[in-house]
Amino acid sequence: MSKYLLLLLPLFLSGCPMGDRFNLYPAQSKVVAGKVCVFFDEKEIVRKESILKIAIWKHGGDDYVYEKSYAYSPVALEAGKCVPGIGEFNFIAGEGYTVLVRTPLNSYRSSFIVWAKGENIFLKPN
Repeated sequence: MSKYLLLLLPLFLSGCPMGDRFNLYPAQSKVVAGKVCVFFDEKEIVRKESILKIAIWKHGGDDYVYEKSYAYSPVALEAGKCVPGIGEFNFIAGEGYTVLVRTPLNSYRSSFIVWAKGENIFLKPN
């Protein structure tokens, strides 16, 4: 019996052999009042949920450059409204970013490159 347990031990330590699975859906992004806004169309929202966390990472990097948790003060995921907290981050022109919005069951993602022309910023989908 112990030899079978030793054969299965690496499987138990490595986790699920099927890999981690989660649902990833698209989100929209635009500039509103000089700030980056990530929002959802009604058809993109899978179900009524609350936002748990937002995370932003710069393309070419492995770590998040900004994270904000809403676990203790949930915010409803609403169609057509900017996700709160993203406008607080200072995006750098010429850089590419990915914004991830996580809910208990799903994740939504928007990728873009920030461009500046004079005082105005623009987003190019990536």
